[in-house]
Amino acid sequence: MKRTVQFKLEATREDEVQILKLLDRGKNLYNLALTECKKRLNKIRTDHEYRELLAERRILRLTKSSLKEVDARLRAIVVHRYQLTAVSIEKFVKDHGNYLLEGFNSQFAQVLADRAVWAIERVLYRKARKVRFKGKWDNFLGSLNAKSTATGFFLDTKTFSITYGKRLRLPLVTRYRYDHGYHAWYLEQIVDNIRNHGTENIAYVRLVRRIVKGGNVFHAQFVIDVRPVRMNDEAVDAENLKIIRSNSEKLAKAIADGKPTTRMRFQPLVSRVIEFPKTTPLLERIREVGLAHKFSIGIDMGPKFIAAYLRNEDEILALLQPTLQKVADYDQELRRLQRKQDRQRRATNPQNYKPDGTVKKGLLRWQRTKGYNQTRAQIREIHRLLRETRKTGLNELANLFNTLGRTIKAEDISYKSWQTLYGKSMGCYAPSHLMKEVYSKAESAGSDCVKIPLASALSQHCLCGHRQKKKLSWRLHECRECGATGQRDVFSAYLAEQFGPSGVGGDPPLDHEADRQLLAASRSVFKAQTASGRGVGFVLHLMLRHPAEADGRQSCSPANVDRHRSESHEIPFSAYTGLKHFVDELRA
Repeated sequence: MKRTVQFKLEATREDEVQILKLLDRGKNLYNLALTECKKRLNKIRTDHEYRELLAERRILRLTKSSLKEVDARLRAIVVHRYQLTAVSIEKFVKDHGNYLLEGFNSQFAQVLADRAVWAIERVLYRKARKVRFKGKWDNFLGSLNAKSTATGFFLDTKTFSITYGKRLRLPLVTRYRYDHGYHAWYLEQIVDNIRNHGTENIAYVRLVRRIVKGGNVFHAQFVIDVRPVRMNDEAVDAENLKIIRSNSEKLAKAIADGKPTTRMRFQPLVSRVIEFPKTTPLLERIREVGLAHKFSIGIDMGPKFIAAYLRNEDEILALLQPTLQKVADYDQELRRLQRKQDRQRRATNPQNYKPDGTVKKGLLRWQRTKGYNQTRAQIREIHRLLRETRKTGLNELANLFNTLGRTIKAEDISYKSWQTLYGKSMGCYAPSHLMKEVYSKAESAGSDCVKIPLASALSQHCLCGHRQKKKLSWRLHECRECGATGQRDVFSAYLAEQFGPSGVGGDPPLDHEADRQLLAASRSVFKAQTASGRGVGFVLHLMLRHPAEADGRQSCSPANVDRHRSESHEIPFSAYTGLKHFVDELRA
């Protein structure tokens, strides 16, 4: 399993100049490779045989026939006739790089050529519309790395600094706030691997440039192989022994069959580097009170909100909350700066606009003032903060779900199809990224993941099994058959949690009195919050038994939170503003 460990670098002004010169050469080499790739792509597209094969492939695809033979002929035209391959482009860069290759590592150039081929292949196979060349200020080259640790950037284990050539030496920053020993954990093992094992578990070292608050910040990323924390040394040795035997048998069979062995791929050995134990004080508190991996969780994912239903033998939770609350604040500031930037652009370049305010067509010259560049830098910083906030917030939420849940169920949604409906919200709130994190962390923790078919239509069903189509604007569920009520997303999450082999509703139909109470409470809480204009976000907690009977664990409902009663039942429940708030109250 690959892991990227990032360390900040201490760079002086002289070091910064050297790095920028290195990145500038890399930018020019990448643009050189991309230019050649585009030329070959244009030749491929004008090839008559290639176009005829594409037309034939469309017909075969409509008739659901085999595409293997046609794809092989198309690939032969791309590879053999026009040489659009990584090896060919690498050779082209080597032959035509000239002065750009002086003092520039050859493997850096090869990696950049491979990146250009990868970008143009996405256009060729219609996974992207176009490619972008690297510029000086926009879309600049942000990283450099070699293919292995044999060349490129090295780690000096005595001074803990990254070196390149004789002039560039960048010390690592080893002390960080709030990292809980993460960097020290990996640095110690990386140094031991370099000194004693010849970097066998380190793939390569990457130099990364980022712009933070208008200034350059440089990082060193170590791409390493790690093993899970739960694997001890004896298990690693036993697994490596099996892998060595399997690789030996594969090699012996190839030799016996007379096949070439120079390009054979063998299964890699299990790493000696131990993965950092992923934990925080919040997650440790969950384990202390005995809630870790105790809940069965059903999730209903939306473009901006997430609903979930959590159940164990003693208690149930119903929640609806925004995936990222901080994004709304950043989004408002971003829109204000973008309007300001548009006014500055129009005031400086009135000749590029028509009388109706639209931009003229054709090649235009744009002037940029100092104020425009400052606004542009502020917008870039907002985008960086959005990216970091989104990554941190979604990972924290995914960790909470995976620490609490032993089984996670959710609908198998195509989030790509949501882009036409919700636009920029998909990029800001990233529901697909959140669910991928939930699934990947659950698998690594040994939890069960169930992807419910989308044809089940959970949001259209009720407890009694009755199905009714609903518009997207209907946020409340009210069944005419059995009288069940609830907030629509929470209701879908409940049905996901109860989903089984017999489908929605179960056999016989579900009729849980406590669940009915909590679902009805979710409807009343949601309706009250939307009417008052407050942000929608709540967690409803209901104890199924007396707290003293719940395996000796004290109640998770402290006295300082609101306690409510359902409209038709006498069982009280506790209300929180979000899942994190609920977990925080466990410390009381």
